[in-house]
Amino acid sequence: MIEKQQQLIILLKEKRQAVISHAVTKGLNSDAPMRDSCVEWLGEIPAHWEVKQIRHLTGQLGGGTPSKDNPGFWDGDIPWVSPKDMKVDYISRSQDAVTEAAIARSAIKLIPVGSVLIVVRGMILDHSVPTALTTKSVTINQDMKALVPSQNLDGEFLLMVLKGLKDYLLSHTDNSAHGTKCMATERLERTSIAVPSLDEQIVIVRELKKRMARIDSLNESACCVSELLQERRTSLISAAVTGKIDVRGWNPPKSATESETESA
Repeated sequence: MIEKQQQLIILLKEKRQAVISHAVTKGLNSDAPMRDSCVEWLGEIPAHWEVKQIRHLTGQLGGGTPSKDNPGFWDGDIPWVSPKDMKVDYISRSQDAVTEAAIARSAIKLIPVGSVLIVVRGMILDHSVPTALTTKSVTINQDMKALVPSQNLDGEFLLMVLKGLKDYLLSHTDNSAHGTKCMATERLERTSIAVPSLDEQIVIVRELKKRMARIDSLNESACCVSELLQERRTSLISAAVTGKIDVRGWNPPKSATESETESA
């Protein structure tokens, strides 16, 4: 039963990824006329969508680390986001925070609300590409990039696109000189994506949220069942080895072959 629940959790994660990828490359209308995008990983896209590179749709901001030797730069009110904070889709808090002085007197920049953060360096890129939308002005460290959407690009839609791009982005990560995984900024900026109108972007995001919420609810239930089964398994073993279960007179169940032999 535990194994089946774990398989279900894996399938639900794959389903979630597939739902996002399909929505941001094919749209929601299955009857829409399609055309060749001329981009290998995109394939066919709705005929009325455009293909553009990320660099033509966003502004890009890098990050940094203010001097740790200056206490006036730290323990402020402005989140300083690093890869360890990138465990959510929408981000407004971080484990570390900086002050206004750090922004004024160091290389870090204030990232506006509605920007998409992406981890571009770290061993986590071996298996995932963390992304998140800012719901508060933040700063970031040097292992991350911020993509600031243009007026014709919805930040949440870009977030979903990057999530849908997970496999493509993972296939284009390299090892740095120190052996750490990294994603070349130029490669990210030159990545082509399919872009519908702003109104359609908003509709797609709204529908995706509904579908993802259903999948996430099923995933949460499966995780709870798996945890309960693990607890039950541990409890059963404990009871058996401490004598709380009377196993005197117990015999293992007969195999199908033994049962057939006795019947004969």
